[in-house]
Amino acid sequence: MPSDPENPASASGAPRPSVFISYASENREAARLLRDALAAGGLDVWYDENELSGGDAWDQKIRRQIRECTYFMPVISAQTEARREGYFRREWRLAVDRSHDMADDAMFLIPVVIDQTTEAGARVPEKFATVQWLKCPGGVATPALKALAARLAAGEHSSLPPVAPPSIAQARRPIAAPPPPKQDAAAQSGPPPMPPFPHKPVDRHDRLKYLMEVLWWLIWTAWSLFKRMPKWLRILLILWFVFGVVLKSCNSDSGSPKGMRPSDTKDQAEKAQSLRDTATKLDKLASDPAEGNLKSGLAKAGAEIVRAVSQDVEDELGWKGQIELEPFTGGDADAQKLADEVFGRVFSELSQTRPTQVRVRPASVANGDDAALATAAAKAGDDYIVLGRNSGSEFEVRLLKADTAAALWTGHFSLESGTPSEVSEQICQGLMTALRKKPSHP
Repeated sequence: MPSDPENPASASGAPRPSVFISYASENREAARLLRDALAAGGLDVWYDENELSGGDAWDQKIRRQIRECTYFMPVISAQTEARREGYFRREWRLAVDRSHDMADDAMFLIPVVIDQTTEAGARVPEKFATVQWLKCPGGVATPALKALAARLAAGEHSSLPPVAPPSIAQARRPIAAPPPPKQDAAAQSGPPPMPPFPHKPVDRHDRLKYLMEVLWWLIWTAWSLFKRMPKWLRILLILWFVFGVVLKSCNSDSGSPKGMRPSDTKDQAEKAQSLRDTATKLDKLASDPAEGNLKSGLAKAGAEIVRAVSQDVEDELGWKGQIELEPFTGGDADAQKLADEVFGRVFSELSQTRPTQVRVRPASVANGDDAALATAAAKAGDDYIVLGRNSGSEFEVRLLKADTAAALWTGHFSLESGTPSEVSEQICQGLMTALRKKPSHP
């Protein structure tokens, strides 16, 4: 690995300065050219020509040479930039670690670039960017490299080059803008000044521009007035605006003429739960003595508003109490098959809306007697019972009060009006509308 050319300097017996060349395997030819140029200048070059041999002994030898060399020359190129891993990166780190024990004016790291790779953003240790880089395209010796080799061989190696490029971190850091002119302390702490009203244009063609300026003046004036308000009033206005938007959204949803679909009801249930969670958090904030009277009062008011909104959403969700679905019946085999399909869809949609309030219980009384079925449902703890029958041309669905067997709603749905999926959706909408109109309080 060390070069030993014929050189008069070796005859004196004094050890020659040594240079360790670290390179990626793709740059071996360029490293050889660098080795020849440095050796011709009177330096002892340590150059690994058996990189692929590997082994612990080889690794220990590399580490020893990095510890003992006079200079370390990393070869930087597009190939080293492209490689995430490589033994050369370990060599670079070992050299940087050794440089930490050296004096600040000691020359040790001599990076060499063999192509168009730039210092800014290069994938190299940051320590490399604190010293001057040499450029040797393809590894060919340049006058600068020959001059440096002569200086190093002559012992002129006790100081860094006079000019060092900025570090990578500095190269990537954007240039800071000059600080703004200092303002008066009262002007900085006070609210923004009121803007002047725009001047009315003389030329009628500038009216559009004038209208835009007036609109901007209104916006800026409103913002200036808002900033001039006390902090507690601003917070109260923000809460009023946010909860006003929520209330308007809830009212617009509940006032839809088409009614509420089961999927919409599920979304409403999630919204109500989210509002309840928010009210709980605000209650905790209101009871925290560390928050102060103002924040506690605002949190308490916010909790009441959220709780009221949550209750409104809950009232729109549907019913209270338990519903028992009796399997639908049909006159013949085909009618029964269709009845089973529609029943399955109705149960699936209702259970998605209120999974804990809907259940299926096989009919416990024969002959389809409504009073007996309602009585059995009431004994089981249910508040409503839903019965359905497919006559072949239409579905008849009834909603009964379990404790009295009173009919709360009866719906007739023609099979010619749509598919089983559409019929089941119509049945669900009719049931939920009837339940919302006649809430139960068991």
